[in-house]
Amino acid sequence: MTTVWAHRGASAKAPENTLAAFRLAHELGADGVELDVQLTADGRVVVIHDETLDRTTTGRGPVGARTLREIKTFDASNDRSGYQGETVPTLEQVLDLVGPTGMDVNIELKNSVEPYPGLEQAVLAIVEAAGMAERVIYSSFNHISATQLARSSQPSRVGLLFSDVLAEPWDYAQRLDVAALHPHWKYVQFVPETIERCHALGLAINVWTVDSPDMVRRLADLGADAVITNNPDDARAVL
Repeated sequence: MTTVWAHRGASAKAPENTLAAFRLAHELGADGVELDVQLTADGRVVVIHDETLDRTTTGRGPVGARTLREIKTFDASNDRSGYQGETVPTLEQVLDLVGPTGMDVNIELKNSVEPYPGLEQAVLAIVEAAGMAERVIYSSFNHISATQLARSSQPSRVGLLFSDVLAEPWDYAQRLDVAALHPHWKYVQFVPETIERCHALGLAINVWTVDSPDMVRRLADLGADAVITNNPDDARAVL
């Protein structure tokens, strides 16, 4: 059965990667949420997509150049009416919110532009402390980082993010000991046997970012394990 993961929370209706967006995702029937993590200057794991604060907050400059205290002073409502005062959450805050809901969590490590040494270990420790290890899957466009997570001593589920038209990525995933592929939906259009080939090797396949109801239906028919969408309510209605 195909599940619905809310991309950065219910980001079509609430400011992305905020507690409000994750809370709304649950209210709209999402089975899980997808979020992005980066490190602050003082080594805290915060939930934000861009490497800079400029687009989604009232702050400026790199995330990694600011302390958590500084980042918490910025408004993260991104000019969304009714959401003023939302701030960039820590990963701990999001897991505290999501824990009682039963939703799964896809944590994307945003370390393919900024390397953020130690991000993997910091994230694993937070997830373990929250008792969420069995409900988290990690992903990254940084496949070195993803491989480190997959081969770590702590139990983890890891997916490789990609958007390029790769040849036989399911074989590549097996060599790296990861559990899933996270392709862009256009890749599945180019290579329609992707889902079948992944499942034959015991790999999950979670597809992003799927906002067309027709594409949600198509991917579900093909057997995708999850669709990652900005509109979890629309995807839930289709499924």
